[in-house]
Amino acid sequence: MPTAVPAENPQDPVRAIADAYVAELAKHEPEAAQAAGLPDGPLVADLGPEWLQRRYELQGETLAGLDVLPAGAGDENLRAALRERLESERLLFDTGFTARLVAGLATPVHLVRGAFEGVTVTPDAAGDALVARVEASAAAVDQYIASLRWARDHADRFTGSGVAPVRQLDTLAAQVESWVARDWFGSIPVAERVGESTRSRLRSAADAVNERLTALVGVLRDELRPVAPTEDGVGEHVYADMAAAMLGARIDLADTYAFGWAELERLVGEARALAVELGGTGDDPVRSGASALDADPRYRLEGVPAIQAWLARRVDETIDALGDAFALPPSVRDAECLVSEAASGVVYYAPGAPDGSTPGRIVWTIPSGVPVAATWQEVTSVHHEGLPGHHLQFVVTASYPDLHPWQRHLAHIHGYAEGWAHYAEQLADELGLVRDPAERLGLVLGQIWRSVRIVADIGLHTGWAIPSNPLVTETSWTPELAKRMLVDFALVEPTLAGFEVDRYLGWPGQALAFKVGARLWNEARAARAAQLGEAFSLREFHRDSLGLGPMGLGPLRELLLR
Repeated sequence: MPTAVPAENPQDPVRAIADAYVAELAKHEPEAAQAAGLPDGPLVADLGPEWLQRRYELQGETLAGLDVLPAGAGDENLRAALRERLESERLLFDTGFTARLVAGLATPVHLVRGAFEGVTVTPDAAGDALVARVEASAAAVDQYIASLRWARDHADRFTGSGVAPVRQLDTLAAQVESWVARDWFGSIPVAERVGESTRSRLRSAADAVNERLTALVGVLRDELRPVAPTEDGVGEHVYADMAAAMLGARIDLADTYAFGWAELERLVGEARALAVELGGTGDDPVRSGASALDADPRYRLEGVPAIQAWLARRVDETIDALGDAFALPPSVRDAECLVSEAASGVVYYAPGAPDGSTPGRIVWTIPSGVPVAATWQEVTSVHHEGLPGHHLQFVVTASYPDLHPWQRHLAHIHGYAEGWAHYAEQLADELGLVRDPAERLGLVLGQIWRSVRIVADIGLHTGWAIPSNPLVTETSWTPELAKRMLVDFALVEPTLAGFEVDRYLGWPGQALAFKVGARLWNEARAARAAQLGEAFSLREFHRDSLGLGPMGLGPLRELLLR
């Protein structure tokens, strides 16, 4: 299998092009500055329309530089990864998505807030730097507002809308209002020995951010909402482009839609059989069985300390069990396990900073004031977000010195990352990390969730009809139907199910990344196993595949199946 050209090779023309690209990114994006090893990068990301446009131009210039290189010149893996990602990011920009981005998850303003999750102001230079970043955040919110206005005013240059749909505007406005009401930025923890002047700076900075966030709410409701589309779906043509960009590959949407429905039927049947084995009864054995498991003291956790202790212990035990399937770097144990009362009720992963200043974090969010959790259903989330999922992949990728810094730290592709993490859920079961039928039911419910994502995401955005099936009687899609399917088949809590459907509508194509990406990883592994027969090694397959580094599913498929 091809390997990356060593980083110390200064003659590699592809790496030189990637170096120049990252160098300009580093002037505007802290993550890029850290990846480039620069100590004095920007405090917060540049969210303004000028940089949006310049980055689009820079991507085109970088692609043109790759075009003039002869075949076989330089690091071919890096060339394939960089080309796909820049083409996909430009495609997202062309649809209008990049500039108009408003949704209930991972918009620019969410990233501003997320930079302060789990941090504490300390009485040292690091604490001063943290306060300086809060001070810079008000201007970042203003830049985001300017970008939203620019997208609205230049809608004619996009294939899609220049303004996000009403549903997304309302969702983000309500979220931002809640941040201000809770004084989220003013509530960043401060260590005891921090002086009064630093505390005063933090208070003033938080007030300024709250003021700009309040202004953002006004822009969303008063300026953008009156001209926003009321239709949630983007249409088949724009959806195909957005799905390709999210996945890093063109896929057969009709085949994927049929695959999603087939998986949904299979998995619902498997869940029912498992639930009956566990004592589930009545017309809905899955729900009755799940209720009994929730009350079972073997799986019930009460209080934040108990939840956090269980999470940390399970992650440690998982690391200990992965030695046969992976060559793990020592830094894999640096994961920080947190519990956050953020009302979303999900487990998520936040990668560590490229410069090592913050570790990777596995965060279990629970509804505020309800610190009770059932482990049987969350084990698969720990495998997805932690190990052998996101945390393992990020740490292993960062440990390969031959990968270019852009690939190690900046190549964020939904299809690659989420596909690996969903593959990791099934892998965890293969490796014996799913310990009993109750935890396996949790695994299957998670897979049902991802199957609903496929059919609902495609159906809601394209308007395709619902095929004849034994699960639903409706023939056309509505957000309410998608929510009900999550609640009925995957036992997703209704409020979270509503948030999920809003997410699909706000990020067209992203929901495919999980099962479509995992499908690729499984196909590649099966092809390698068939090719090598008894010589096949799971450990070597994982080493070689992760060694290619993050990239779109298109080039990854080509390299893995080569």
